[in-house]
Amino acid sequence: MADEFKIRRAVPGDAGQIWEVMEQAVQTMENEEWFVPDDKKWIEDHIERQGFTMVAEAEKGEIAAFFIVAFPGDDEGNLGRELRLGQDQLLLSAHMDSAAVRPEYRGNHLQGRLLEAAERELCLFPHEYLLCTVHPDNHASLNTMLRHGYVIVATKEKYHGRLRHILYKKKERPIKPNILVSACLVGAHCRYNEKGVEDKGVMAMMEWANLIPVCPEILGGLPTPRKPAERSAGRVVAADGTDVTQEYERGARETLALAKAYGCKAAVLKERSPSCGSGMIYDGTHSGRLAKGDGVTAELLKKNGIRVVGESQEFLRVF
Repeated sequence: MADEFKIRRAVPGDAGQIWEVMEQAVQTMENEEWFVPDDKKWIEDHIERQGFTMVAEAEKGEIAAFFIVAFPGDDEGNLGRELRLGQDQLLLSAHMDSAAVRPEYRGNHLQGRLLEAAERELCLFPHEYLLCTVHPDNHASLNTMLRHGYVIVATKEKYHGRLRHILYKKKERPIKPNILVSACLVGAHCRYNEKGVEDKGVMAMMEWANLIPVCPEILGGLPTPRKPAERSAGRVVAADGTDVTQEYERGARETLALAKAYGCKAAVLKERSPSCGSGMIYDGTHSGRLAKGDGVTAELLKKNGIRVVGESQEFLRVF
């Protein structure tokens, strides 16, 4: 039954189960030439950093199937070279790379359902050229791709001499996704020092996304300019010793409300900020040292399923 599975984007903690499904696929595949397995490191890299992965989770919490989307960039193995795509187009190519279903869950059309979910997720990304390979005798996978609009553009030996059809589909241009961004990154003078900057990478995203600027500190009731603040042990304290945790938490809640109102599934937030920082923030000593952690707003957005990255990350690889 369709409602027996939860289709969602994978998180790093899913890597072990995805590996198990891949191993089972290798062991039970009708023809070992049909499927080329990847290692665990490759799976981990393509959950967050070099693409994304969709999974079908069964009612008991077990991952029943996965579908990996990879962003090959300008690698020599980019299938876009088969189409003679230019350098800029290669960067916009996505590999509908690897899919497998646990034997006991086959027959539920999970590969097709995950493919559809992956294409919906790709609406968050600028990638337009969707490519994949399928062994000519793997009729189930081949028919799935053909039914979803992919066409065979070449048949040749790939992956150490294994014969493969190369299939291609141009992504239909969707309505631009709404992506939350720190207002200071698009030039608003809302930082503690009353400064902002038009980050070139963030501004370039306007070609394929609607940017929703937000400043959690302002939404929380803090003035501009204001004393710099840092977060530590769950509290946010300004340089003069004032505890501003309440204002930061209020701003985080208001930011989340805006993200939900605009349907934002992703956010580009100012790095190292006690509000917006993701992964690394200042350690709370006001000495310039960094520590692992998230700002108040970044933490709340992540808990609510919104992807958060900093402005220095490569957007073509993370969105």
